[in-house]
Amino acid sequence: MIISTHTCISIIFNAFLLASLGFTYSTILTEPGEIFSGLYKGLGILFGNDKRELKGKGDHPIFKMIIGCHRCVTGQMALWFFVILNYGLYTFYHIIYAGLIIGLSILFAETIKKIYTKWI
Repeated sequence: MIISTHTCISIIFNAFLLASLGFTYSTILTEPGEIFSGLYKGLGILFGNDKRELKGKGDHPIFKMIIGCHRCVTGQMALWFFVILNYGLYTFYHIIYAGLIIGLSILFAETIKKIYTKWI
């Protein structure tokens, strides 16, 4: 089965949209003074990130998936976006589409992060 042009454009557009949302939520809106900074601090306390840093460990993995890592958040958003929109339509090709959307959205999130840190 060949992927149509419409499907390719849809995958790329959705991946970019999800990457933008994931990056904005996990990086920009969690900075001090922003709307989710309190949630970021609260989850950091809940998962004991300060204690983990003293032991030489990184942030808690669940903390990263919820709010701490732009790639993790974007991957989670892409996964659940795909599962919800394609509920009950799980064929081999849907698994390939899921992998494409998740992979591209993580790649786009990393690209957005590099652009954001370099020029903004």
